[in-house]
Amino acid sequence: MNLRWITLFATIAEEGSFTRAATRLNIAQPWLSAQMRKLEYELGVQLLVRENVGVRVSEAGELLLPHARQIAESARLFREAARSLSQSRSQMVKLGCYVPIIDVSGLKTATLDFVQRYHNFELETEMNYPAALVKSLDEWSIDLALIPRELATGVVEMDFISFGSAGIYALAQSKKARKLDDLKGGTIGLPPKEWGGALHVGLRERFEKLGMVTSEVPEFDLRAIEHSVAGRGAMVAMALDERGLASLDRDISAIPVEGIELEHVLCRIKGRELGRAAERFWALCARSAEAGGTDAAAGERTT
Repeated sequence: MNLRWITLFATIAEEGSFTRAATRLNIAQPWLSAQMRKLEYELGVQLLVRENVGVRVSEAGELLLPHARQIAESARLFREAARSLSQSRSQMVKLGCYVPIIDVSGLKTATLDFVQRYHNFELETEMNYPAALVKSLDEWSIDLALIPRELATGVVEMDFISFGSAGIYALAQSKKARKLDDLKGGTIGLPPKEWGGALHVGLRERFEKLGMVTSEVPEFDLRAIEHSVAGRGAMVAMALDERGLASLDRDISAIPVEGIELEHVLCRIKGRELGRAAERFWALCARSAEAGGTDAAAGERTT
């Protein structure tokens, strides 16, 4: 049964006229009459009695009318809620990241540009492992996801913007190490396996050849890691771009791990249309990536 027929019946009963109901609903009167005949045929009862002037509800129709009104009201509330959700969704970007935005220069630049340009849009972020972010993308819990390039291919077809490759560096206190051989025999923290098997295995093998013990570091926030290295003497391998290197605490040595890199990519489900805010954020990220993550001058405020 077409539920719209029921809401049409409720409107006709309220107006007492096919003509007035059609005018109110902005539809053709003959089409409205045809829909009512279809509903009556399907139910097997007469709902409306056609009279010379107007129309009245039959006895059977009177019994069903309260239910029809309830369905019509529910349909109205459903449309209003959907409209509200659609408007809210179009004004918000839901972004998932496996590392903080501030640690990816191109994404940081695009985010600052977005905030300056679009004061009526919101950016909501969440941190999670890459595989969980891909799942959230597929389920449309988020619009965009920052993940390693290694994980941007799989069962879900995606478009992506590359923010370039970041080198892997072993971070240690300056007074303790200047080259990888200086780290021999120590313990070093590695990015979790969830960042990509090839990256994790490559780093583990490289450091184990130096006689080092490896362990996973679950949270890769550069500020927290700097504190652990400079303050507690920990050693951690992490991806750093040029800006990240330049901003390191002066008491920390960043020793390059040759031949191993990590590429940050921003992903979306291929062919999926996003809301206005997410589409504009995506465009700014593409521009920032093309410019190499340099600070682009924000344009005029857009509302």
